[in-house]
Amino acid sequence: MDKEFDNILPEETKQVLRDTFKDLKDKVSIEVFIKDNDQFSAFTSEFIKGISELTDKIDAKFYKAGSDAAKKKGITRFPTILISPDKYRISLIGAPIGEEARTLIMSIMLASNDGTILSGLAIKRLSELKEPRRIQVFVSPTCPYCPQQALNAVSAAIALPDLITAEVIEMYENKDYMDKYHIVTVPFTVVDNVPIGTGLKPAEIFVEELFAVSSVEKMFAPKEGEKIEVDVAIIGGGPSGLTAGIYAGRSGLKSVILEKATVGGQVLVTPVVENYPGFTRIAGKTLVDIMYQQALQYSHIFEGEDVIDIKKTGEIFEIKTNRRTYHVKGIIIATGAEHKKLDAPGEKHLSGRGVSYCATCDGYFYKDGKRVIVVGGGNTAVTDALYLHSIGADVSLVHRKDKLRAEQFLQKSLTDNKIPIHWNYVVKEIIGKNEVHGVRLQNVKDNSIKVLEVDAVFVAIGYVPNNGTAKMLNLAIEAEGYIKADNKQRTSMEMVYAAGDVTGGVKQIATAVGQGAIAAITAFEDLSNPYWKKEGQI
Repeated sequence: MDKEFDNILPEETKQVLRDTFKDLKDKVSIEVFIKDNDQFSAFTSEFIKGISELTDKIDAKFYKAGSDAAKKKGITRFPTILISPDKYRISLIGAPIGEEARTLIMSIMLASNDGTILSGLAIKRLSELKEPRRIQVFVSPTCPYCPQQALNAVSAAIALPDLITAEVIEMYENKDYMDKYHIVTVPFTVVDNVPIGTGLKPAEIFVEELFAVSSVEKMFAPKEGEKIEVDVAIIGGGPSGLTAGIYAGRSGLKSVILEKATVGGQVLVTPVVENYPGFTRIAGKTLVDIMYQQALQYSHIFEGEDVIDIKKTGEIFEIKTNRRTYHVKGIIIATGAEHKKLDAPGEKHLSGRGVSYCATCDGYFYKDGKRVIVVGGGNTAVTDALYLHSIGADVSLVHRKDKLRAEQFLQKSLTDNKIPIHWNYVVKEIIGKNEVHGVRLQNVKDNSIKVLEVDAVFVAIGYVPNNGTAKMLNLAIEAEGYIKADNKQRTSMEMVYAAGDVTGGVKQIATAVGQGAIAAITAFEDLSNPYWKKEGQI
């Protein structure tokens, strides 16, 4: 291998991949198109060579720009990776760095096994498609939501190889697309040259968008679907929900974890976690992966599964999602909280066009010295500012007070890195037509106005609870919307528990994990000995 990439695959990574590749069924041919004097092509070449040496089920061939093979297949972007081009129309355009490497490995696994991550209902609906579709999913190395949206497209291409073309495109190496579609957030999906929206979509909605060639905002549960009976349904796949799944399983309860998006919650997009016991410093994504793998040993985890309705009949809850129906004896709500909005003019219109609530997802767009601001004064805001500074953005912080709420350690890092702070200012307006060009700030003390020219606004001003499930059950909630729960995580309804950020209080990973454990243990105790059925009680 090129000496520059000697450690491209550390030995521990090689061993993980060897174990993973044991599940390969059919041989996968990979065609790699590269050009000379290009660092991304050089990295891609060495990466593919490295993984192909780990199994005899991967056959890699390499072609240079201008070759007959490149001309024949119309390859004009480099690097480009074709996966099983004799069977499918699947291409990864850009170097497999960061999250794209995960997408590549999973695509190889799916192609080898004629597999899919789409649900049975989504596959059934997809089989009704009669017209060809070209799907382009734009991704970045740091976006944890991108692989699943990319694999939705890959799965569709495998399911309908004669009709669907799937292209996974690294946006930073292909900046012309950024200008063409005004892409400033990922994942970003285009079908037949028509943008159909940003973000990760549940499989059923993704498939419907292939039919409509437009965004499908909402989809209700099917009238008929798979019915599953378990003891406990855990709604939410963040640290609290994953921990609840572990403890429920260890208690002997059959459980499912239902996550409407991607497992991990806010931790998934936290660049670095430095206050979780056992890890001095760990990437949020890595911590989530560890929790996820452990939870899988004890509970079934379903991603892209949104709860549509809940009804209680006797002692059984019927939960309807966009995929299935569940009959359960108990529910643990661990739905967390979502980012609070500024409610400033321009915010809604420019969301996804320079207004972002996820620095890890979208910061990569601004790494070449572009001017950005982070709005907020807590741990998340300061962590986001430090992350953006570390990747090369020209970042400053805007805070409505004259003191930060963040931990002292983070504040010191902010000072050490000389990141400027606009004290006592709020965002009065976000300026821009198709993308952010600036912000109008107002001083809270003297009402003076100043305008900053910036390319992006990252909002980190706190959270609002995801209490939709609680409202379906008419649970008691606090004025701020958080679910009321006692010290055993019991809510106002028997056999319904709440844990993590959705209950308010201290929003820390350690707190969420503790509450998830308590909720599962309490559910087990209540199933064994219902406290509300004691003598003298109804």
